[in-house]
Amino acid sequence: MDKMTGLQRGVGPLVAGQVAVITGAAKGIGRGCAHVLAASGASLALLDIDEHAASATLRQLEAQGAKAAYFKTDVSRSEDVEAAIHGVLKSFGRIDILVNNAGAHDGKGIQEADEADWDRIINTNLKSIYLMSKAALPSLKESGGAIVNMASMVGLVGQGQSGAYSASKGGIVALTKNMALDLAQYGIRVNCICPGWVETPLVNEWFALQPDEAEARRYVNSIHPLGRIADADEIGKVALFLASDLASFITGVAIEVDGGVSLGY
Repeated sequence: MDKMTGLQRGVGPLVAGQVAVITGAAKGIGRGCAHVLAASGASLALLDIDEHAASATLRQLEAQGAKAAYFKTDVSRSEDVEAAIHGVLKSFGRIDILVNNAGAHDGKGIQEADEADWDRIINTNLKSIYLMSKAALPSLKESGGAIVNMASMVGLVGQGQSGAYSASKGGIVALTKNMALDLAQYGIRVNCICPGWVETPLVNEWFALQPDEAEARRYVNSIHPLGRIADADEIGKVALFLASDLASFITGVAIEVDGGVSLGY
């Protein structure tokens, strides 16, 4: 994450006074969403299982003047989720925005993955959205809030060696549409983002494992028509848009934010 704030990147106080809950907020896309939403006026509840990384993100946000709190949470466990939502409401009094971002990837197809691998990915990526959304729903009904789910281009076009991951991300797209239909009566909008490659610790770890890291980066950049992969804040800006009144008549959509890579993936 560079030192440029969301406001410097061209967004304004679109969600001033609102409370945003972000899962997987410690790093990567979750941290990008946190920085952009904070710069646009939101107070932040950061949920993550990685206490060390989350504490670092919390210090960054507070140094920028944001109001934020961290809640250690395993979003695949209902007990953790319920405790976290209770803590958020005790600290902030309301929830206006829920960004379901937490996710995991293991690079295994159905031949390699065992049942524990499958359960871990599905529970972290997909079940967590059900748990978080259900727990936050009473407060979201009061605020007429917005839910933003983090899917993936993989949920739309598929990917080899990622059986559970692809299934989970495709499931997020379908669940988003179902939730949009069910929750519209409460004024709650539900949308999802389908990122392509993004500069995150997880992606950087993958690059480092390749035989020629520089060549791997060159190739991945080359398959994007825009010639590069995304910065996490660029995904955060789309989350901000979907959560704000700028998207007041948008619900049930899956927005591809992939630099065009899926056009010929």
